[in-house]
Parts: sequence; C-alpha cells; structure tokens
Amino acid sequence: MSIVRNNILVDIQGDDLLMQIFTAKVLQRNNNEESCFLEFIQRVCSCCNDPESGEPCKIKPGCGGFGIRNFLTLFLSIEVSKATAARAEAEKAGNSKAAENAQKMVEAFTQQLDESNPILTAISDAMTAEGNALERGDTEAAKHWAEEKARGNETLQSVSSKYKQIMRQLRERTVAE
Repeated sequence: MSIVRNNILVDIQGDDLLMQIFTAKVLQRNNNEESCFLEFIQRVCSCCNDPESGEPCKIKPGCGGFGIRNFLTLFLSIEVSKATAARAEAEKAGNSKAAENAQKMVEAFTQQLDESNPILTAISDAMTAEGNALERGDTEAAKHWAEEKARGNETLQSVSSKYKQIMRQLRERTVAE
C-alpha cells in the first residue's frame, strides 16, 4: 500500500520488477504551461537458476528491456491529469457543459487504460516467452510467441484507433460549445 500511496508506478514482467516515480514539474514559468519533470526508474531483475545446471542465469541488461505498459500508462495519466484540470477550471468558471465534456475525456482515457492493460500484459508476456525460447534455441516456440506479440500489437492498435476517434469527437464537441 505504501507504493500506491507514494504514487510509484509498478510493472512486472516474468520475475522482473520495474518501479517508476515522477517529480512535480520543474523549470515551469507559469502554472498553465507544460514543463519537464524527472523520472526515476528502478529495475529489480530476477535471480534465476538454470534448471539444468543449477547455476545462476546471466541477468539481461535492463531485465530484458521490459516496461512496455509504462509508456502508455504515463501518456494516459498525463492526459487524465490535463482533463481533470480542465474539468476543475470549467467548474470554477461555471461552465457545466465544458466540465461534463472534460469528465467524459477523463472517463475515456481511463477506459482506454483499462482496455489496453490486459493487451499490454499479453504482449509483455509474449515478449518474455519469445526471449526465453530464443535463449533455449527453440525457434518454433520463438516464432509462436513472436506471432502472439504481433497479434497483441494489432489489437492494441485497434484499441488506440477506437479511443482516438472518441477523443476527436469529444474535442470537436468542446470546440463547438
């Protein structure tokens, strides 16, 4: 629970763990301007033993390069924050239509994250399985997992296109009002 309370983003792939935390905006001149922030990442790589020899497995750099979920999660969390701020600003100005539209944006970004997360998990798992198969020299299994990964990417693209259209409609409605 302390991880959640401290806004630490956690990603797990196989037996590896990645933790991310972000600072508040830095070098920001005005509150309404975009600004950079610092991101801190800690990867905790699993310490596995080879099942045949019992010897410790070589740790892959960056735990094999996982963290795919984090990019989309970061993007969507930034968009949710922007839409939440827009809703608060509209409520403060007494513009109930704009506040309602901003709330719909928050909901759409949240739904996109909820819909994308199991797909990203499947892609991540396929990447791990593909890498493990390649290490074993099992090209048939590696091919299978590469195909699973490709199917996952296609599904993720479809979800992305769906929400892109939803957001376009919401933004057009905001401009019209």
